[in-house]
Amino acid sequence: MPDDSSPPPPRTTLAPFTPRGGSKWAHRFGWAKTVTVSGAEISRWEPAVAHPDGTVTEGGSAPDMRDEIVFMLAAGEKVSLGRFLLGGPASVPAGTACCGAPLTARQAEVLRKLGLFSGYITLSAPVRFRMVLAAATADVPGPHIKGMAERLRRKTQITGAAVAILPPRETERFALTNRASLTAWLRARKITVIEPETMPLDMLADYMAAAGTVVLADPEQSGLLALCSTGAKILEIAPEGWLGVQARWLAEMFGLRWTAFFAAAPGYPLLGELPFGALVPLSYDVPIRALGKTLDTLD
Repeated sequence: MPDDSSPPPPRTTLAPFTPRGGSKWAHRFGWAKTVTVSGAEISRWEPAVAHPDGTVTEGGSAPDMRDEIVFMLAAGEKVSLGRFLLGGPASVPAGTACCGAPLTARQAEVLRKLGLFSGYITLSAPVRFRMVLAAATADVPGPHIKGMAERLRRKTQITGAAVAILPPRETERFALTNRASLTAWLRARKITVIEPETMPLDMLADYMAAAGTVVLADPEQSGLLALCSTGAKILEIAPEGWLGVQARWLAEMFGLRWTAFFAAAPGYPLLGELPFGALVPLSYDVPIRALGKTLDTLD
């Protein structure tokens, strides 16, 4: 009979890690060391406490202690699917377990496609691990995104259809005041308004791969551009003065044709109260007539 007394092999090896920067005093003062894995910048804490809200600390108590190496993912209801794609799954070293908040249905689908779901540890309370890894904060996506996109993208040719991704009525920063009229106008132009969080992942990937034009008004969903086919036109809508860089960099990385469209500058009610039911002070609207002229002139 086989001898079952020997311990199982470790799930994770640190061999692929190459130290980059940092200080020999980093652990003493609580700074995360930075390493590079397959072109991805990764922060490393050893040991550390992983919290359900996605934060990692070297101090603090934890009711559960595990002798494991885990990768912290930004996950949960407050994390959009696009942000989830850019926030770590593509950076997870082979054989490493993942942890984070309870997954949404779409986030779980992504991890299943990438073969990471079975090793996901749902955090309901702080847990101390032997080592915690996390994607380093960066505005510019790294080349490791390409490998993930290849596994998630659908093999569909561009059909010339157009889709739009709008933000929720209110985000953490802004309220889009004319969302209803903008949605109706887009649909009148035969532009499909999709809601990534409510669609099966394969259906969403089909829409993105077949779209000749993508109207992106929600920067949190920029990561979905990795699912587009080469040559698709991207029209990114942003309030004046608040244009990000992720959509543009992803467009360059995947051979997409990116154009910016500036909506009205966000207004702030200095002397008045917030509109009834509003939770955030900044609000803006999209000038629909000007948007129509821009769509008509996209080459």
